[in-house]
Amino acid sequence: MRSGSAGAVLLCLCFISSITSIDASLYNSTDDVVILDHTNFTATVHGTENAWVVEFYSSWCGHCIQFAPTWKLFGRDVRDWEHTIKVGVLDCSVDENVPICREHEIMGYPTVKLFAARTTKGDIGSAMPHLTTVEQLGEAVTDFLVEKQKANSGSKSWADLQPYKGTVQTLLESVSGAEWAVLVIDKTKSHTAWALLMDLAGYPSIVVRYKDADQDDVKQFGTAGLPAVMIVSKDGKEEVLNDAGKSRDEMRTAIMKKLMLNREMLGKKTSSVKEDREGAGDGQPEEINKDKLNYGDDLPDTAFTSMERNDQVFMVDIENAVSYAISHEVAQHKVIKGEKLLALQEFLDILVRYLPARPQVHSFLSKFHHYTLNHGNSIEGSKVNEVISSLQNKDSVLPSQQPWVGCAGSEPKYRGYPCGLWTTFHVLTVNSVLQDGAKKFYRPLRTVKAIHGYVKHFFGCSYCSEHFQAMYAEDAESSIKVADDTILWLWRGHNKVNKRLKGDASEDPQHPKQQFPSPGACPSCWQGENFSEREVLTYLKTIYAKGALSFRGTQIIPIPPRNRQEKVQQQLDGYRQHSQVLISHQDNKLSRDQSPQNNGSWSFTNTDISLCVLLYGASTIIIMAVYCSVVIRRKMRRRKFLETYKLPNTADGPNPGVST
Repeated sequence: MRSGSAGAVLLCLCFISSITSIDASLYNSTDDVVILDHTNFTATVHGTENAWVVEFYSSWCGHCIQFAPTWKLFGRDVRDWEHTIKVGVLDCSVDENVPICREHEIMGYPTVKLFAARTTKGDIGSAMPHLTTVEQLGEAVTDFLVEKQKANSGSKSWADLQPYKGTVQTLLESVSGAEWAVLVIDKTKSHTAWALLMDLAGYPSIVVRYKDADQDDVKQFGTAGLPAVMIVSKDGKEEVLNDAGKSRDEMRTAIMKKLMLNREMLGKKTSSVKEDREGAGDGQPEEINKDKLNYGDDLPDTAFTSMERNDQVFMVDIENAVSYAISHEVAQHKVIKGEKLLALQEFLDILVRYLPARPQVHSFLSKFHHYTLNHGNSIEGSKVNEVISSLQNKDSVLPSQQPWVGCAGSEPKYRGYPCGLWTTFHVLTVNSVLQDGAKKFYRPLRTVKAIHGYVKHFFGCSYCSEHFQAMYAEDAESSIKVADDTILWLWRGHNKVNKRLKGDASEDPQHPKQQFPSPGACPSCWQGENFSEREVLTYLKTIYAKGALSFRGTQIIPIPPRNRQEKVQQQLDGYRQHSQVLISHQDNKLSRDQSPQNNGSWSFTNTDISLCVLLYGASTIIIMAVYCSVVIRRKMRRRKFLETYKLPNTADGPNPGVST
């Protein structure tokens, strides 16, 4: 019965582990981007003649959610540039993609990197500055391509973005099969001209180039007449497109109308991008698991619970956050050393000291903390998951990802990990005060400083990290003087974040950002429209205290022996197993012909069988002897009885030979 129950539990845990690994991507095959992952990144990006611009993001990152619509628009805006550069995305929140993100030194999200033609393994790409508009992204891409061509690091298949020096007629003659030549004339380093050139370079029937306007051009068109478009046909007819307009879109439309072009004529159709992505998943509801790590910056609530208090805090959300932080965000770093290593050690130290974790989880955190303290001056991120595996046993457990409870979002992209991390931070500040706040050695700033160190060096959302660092720099060290200040500073900071993100794209519509606690959760915390910090402090100490946490939804971890009798029984079972192993080992040495071992069932050697036969024969002889002895004794007793008590026969008269 026990083995069956254990098997059922294991099956359930495997199922939970499998469903939580389903991707909850911000992009799908309807978007004009190539979805990259650990299975296709190398084959797709490395060694190609075209360049790549790739966004490395995380599906739970609020800034990534904000940026996703812009990146989708950018992908659509440059969809005809595939002859030279393609647009891709890779989700670093997927465990299998972590090695790629670590190799390319992705330290925050979103990170956009540019890769030149024929890139190889080891080339981590060029990071693009943080840009917020489609126009800025397009300009940065064309600047990159121009520089690569200047350095002869481009490809022959690329559109030629270098200034053209010849005539329009010569341009047409330089490309065989072209029916039209288009020359865009504009001021030096014109991003409008470059973008227009990229838009049209994929049409096989035309050749298009960009020309820096010289004095003759300015004299002909005037400064206000730039950019100008000149077209020459195959028969040598040259024409200035006077009604082309001045914007990129206006000129493209005018040129395509004049030359009767449509997108179906492109040498490489844009639809091929989606063919490359086939099988990547369309992001349909049945393909997305709602327990995947999602974005959420607000405190956990109980929209999906009914048994606990309305503001219940769940251990499963804390365990999920800690597990993801260590096995994913820490492990993603290529090398952890210096200030970064010190920040990790400090954060693990407060986890070990103040996180009210289950014994096995606490044991793991202690061992991992000890590893970071004694592993030297640096730790390779690629080894972290190996270390995690080596530290795991029945008494030391880092739980795998479990379905969120209090931090569950209405959609996969909402809440999840950041919500769980905020919850963990609040639990740490509250329990540090409750546990050590009254002691002389307690340093009020220490817990918040350790949290700040983790957010600064490891939290993947770079936008969120920068804001948290700014809040810390503003007043943390000046305002945290006594123990309770630790709790209140983090609470104030969290409400600042909720206020800033109110109505943001990352906000879960079913869990709107609000100032916490709400009047409904803590009526006494409000005095009109303002908080009573004294009441808030009492409230926070109530909901985040060790004894207030709910364990609903946590994985079952086998409980170690809790009393002396159980410990003795466990030791006895271990001794018996050890003895059986020794006996079996000795028998194997004595016998060449061994029966195959079957773990978990009886196994016999030739010696065992011979002994059984001998015992069986001896038992049979003894039983037969006992049986015969009983039978003979009974017969003898019966005969003696008859001889002693038999009466004379008087029915036939006196016995002969007897005188009267």
